[in-house]
Amino acid sequence: MRYVRKKILTSHATEISKQRQLDRHRTNLFMVEISKRLVKIAKTAMILNGDGHAGMTQGDSLGPFDDFGDTVRAKSGLEKPSIILTNPPFAGVGDGRVNDPKILDAFTSGIRWSNRSGEYLPTGERNSEGVPPEMLFFERCLQWIAPGGRIGIVMPKSFLDTQTYFPIRNILLKEFKVLAIVNCHKNTFQPHTGVRTCIIFIERPKEKTLLKDDYDIFMAISKKIGQDSEGFPIFKRKDNIITDEIDHDLDLIYGDYVQFKQDKLVSSEYRFSIKKSDIGSDLKINPQAFLPDINETIRKLEAIDGKAGWSITTLGQISLGIRIFKGPRLKSENLIVETNGPNIEPYYTPSAVLQEKGEGAKLLDISLASNNQLKAIAGIRVKHYDIVITRSGTIGRVAVITNRLANAIVSDDLIRVRVNDKKLMFYILSFLRTKEAYDQMIKNEYGSVQQHLEPEHIKDIIIPIPDDWENVRNIIESERKSFELKEAFEKAIVENEMNIRRLMNTLHN
Repeated sequence: MRYVRKKILTSHATEISKQRQLDRHRTNLFMVEISKRLVKIAKTAMILNGDGHAGMTQGDSLGPFDDFGDTVRAKSGLEKPSIILTNPPFAGVGDGRVNDPKILDAFTSGIRWSNRSGEYLPTGERNSEGVPPEMLFFERCLQWIAPGGRIGIVMPKSFLDTQTYFPIRNILLKEFKVLAIVNCHKNTFQPHTGVRTCIIFIERPKEKTLLKDDYDIFMAISKKIGQDSEGFPIFKRKDNIITDEIDHDLDLIYGDYVQFKQDKLVSSEYRFSIKKSDIGSDLKINPQAFLPDINETIRKLEAIDGKAGWSITTLGQISLGIRIFKGPRLKSENLIVETNGPNIEPYYTPSAVLQEKGEGAKLLDISLASNNQLKAIAGIRVKHYDIVITRSGTIGRVAVITNRLANAIVSDDLIRVRVNDKKLMFYILSFLRTKEAYDQMIKNEYGSVQQHLEPEHIKDIIIPIPDDWENVRNIIESERKSFELKEAFEKAIVENEMNIRRLMNTLHN
């Protein structure tokens, strides 16, 4: 209301015209909120900002439209709003999911979907596990908006590419036009929540036949939001002097969207457009998966397939003997101890594996483990020469298990790549450290709070393979030598620690 009021009052219209516009806007702004207290607060806020308080109403946005107030039904009922702006409540998992049968039965996304014959399809049964509330609110917006109307909605970033939200993405892409998708910076809603978010802009076509044609979708990734994770502002610098201007890129994103609408967009690394036909059968619409630089990397790799003496394959199909897995989740709370002793073993997190000496490892008393825990421990022990890749948080860091960590208990937060052929293992290890491999990992990462990778994403990494391995012999031998030097280095550290400990014991005696 404040924004529109300012626009009207600063326009060149006559005073009478301005007043008519303000009156029209006051009577066409509506909110439905389940909390009576928040409705009172909203009414007060509207009065202080130019009125429009009459449209602030109490009700259940997920309930039947017939239960809304008379004014809402008359002027902002089903298929009447021309614009819907919302930041619905998120929950996603556990107790936050909606389980009420009366609510679920009113939504297509309340139906359980399952994988059948390689396709993810609706079962026709109610989802007894419950549905994330934001998915129901999203569908409610799609139901509510008028033909020709537009929606701007904040959603968890995982909405864009995870299977959980596939049913609602299916409705969105089949029946609505996606105008733009913007990935928000991770600090956008900090310090209140660490959930990664996106904003989706949607238009409901006046006629469904208009969706038959392919169309362009604007995509952007915000790289700076003008505040840190604690909510303190970050200001721009000029000549190394801090100014009073907030340092964010939202104006640039908006400016490029305007250019996009005028068919004048000059694509950049984080602001570009795609065709709807570029979206695959998994219906993933995360801008990160369409980044021009990453996709150019993949195109260049695919082009190698036509070169003499070379072919392209996926990591999962490079050898019959390759295994790519993450192991079972170990619940270790009851096994953690503070000091060494009989049956005590270190439990390595990804950071401990990557450390020189693994100082960050926890200590587990294996004698306290149940049979299920012993099976899990056996499943996550790593082997000498295993390649490991971080899959949560900071993803894509690559290491190889040296003799120091052979048979160690290592968290399932590291994906294992196990290859029997040492020559092939060293070649894969070398490739996984390249930008070409990392770009493919980044393309597939997902998650709302932390970013994640799965073994399937590593299996799908494409890698160039020579017809004659002599062509990459120098790479393999260099990697092998590096590995041997690392093992020698780690052995020398252990020996030196023992020597200094003997010296100290001697001096104390």
